[in-house]
Amino acid sequence: MLRNFRLPLGRLVALACTPVIAVTGCGGGDDESGSPKPTGAKPTAGAGLIPVAQACGGLFDEAIAKETREPNGPSKVHPVKAKNTGQVAKALQEESARRSTPEDLCTFTDKADGKELLAITVAWTPHSPPSGRSAHYTATVGPEDAGRLLAACDVGSDGAKGSGESRSLEFAMRDYFTVSDSHAKLLIASAKQITSKLDCREDPEYPDPKVVAPPPKRGLR
Repeated sequence: MLRNFRLPLGRLVALACTPVIAVTGCGGGDDESGSPKPTGAKPTAGAGLIPVAQACGGLFDEAIAKETREPNGPSKVHPVKAKNTGQVAKALQEESARRSTPEDLCTFTDKADGKELLAITVAWTPHSPPSGRSAHYTATVGPEDAGRLLAACDVGSDGAKGSGESRSLEFAMRDYFTVSDSHAKLLIASAKQITSKLDCREDPEYPDPKVVAPPPKRGLR
């Protein structure tokens, strides 16, 4: 004689899932179509890139940005995280900065964790601009030492005008673009940003970039 019996609904569901639980997970979080839910979009190749004209806190005007794009340069770059000019100026006022490694003002690469394209640094130096000048630009050769600018800025360790020894700031550039027409322009613009925030005894008188660094003849870059 057959007995009429029913299993509770929960037992039926459990039995139905048992043969395929290792394959489907049986309600383990997939959507109704059976496709796994995305775990997060992969970053694109252009993630974090900005137009050259926006790099280095606006140092690159449109004329320089245009130069970086010619003939086959990038129109966008990846900025490397660095202190802003106010933070750099504050760091330079610390006594330890007189003996420290250069402060990074601006560095950018072709992509995140990519190849360096340009970098500008600043550091104290005991050297002074020649011939009694308060600022002096030197054109150099090679990407590792693409240009240097000395700017006199006498300050005391406490920041009081006229109380310190004769000191200068040396701004240096590495350039793999190459923006050779604009090295002086970029370094002078960087120096103006920094010295305007320092308590220099006298404000440096910067030269005209077009005078100290005329564009090179074609074929000599």
